[in-house]
Amino acid sequence: MYDILKLIHLFAGILWLGGMAFMLLALRPAAVAQLQPPERLQLMAAVMRRFFVVVGASIVALLATGPHLYATAFRLAREAGAPSSLPLGWHLMALFGLLMVLVFGHLFFVAFARFKRAVAAQDWALAGKAGLLIHRLVILNLVLGCLAIVCVRLVH
Repeated sequence: MYDILKLIHLFAGILWLGGMAFMLLALRPAAVAQLQPPERLQLMAAVMRRFFVVVGASIVALLATGPHLYATAFRLAREAGAPSSLPLGWHLMALFGLLMVLVFGHLFFVAFARFKRAVAAQDWALAGKAGLLIHRLVILNLVLGCLAIVCVRLVH
């Protein structure tokens, strides 16, 4: 069961991080280069609406599997006679993961809500400002996600 939960956890993280990398490194630059603001902002609203469903499902999977994986690893280490705590990297991964969820909450419930309203009202200036905030929050979350990976693999 542990291996299945770990696979679900990894898959959810890969979907979330990979989606953010795709949006930042491929989709957004191509949209900026090819489309005028009204079309670009409408495209990004449609893409984000779909992507945030994936992110939501990923967050549910991560939060459903993470605590169980954490507790199981802690119990197995204790039963094996190892020190009573997990490596520092695991704690940092959990911290960065929780920060990512909080950042996403602000991104979705504040910035994206503002962005959707502005796009619906065809207020391209306000949509652009909200889009810039989303862009910055996605960069922050991608950095946090990469730090989580580095910590869990390299920090002992």
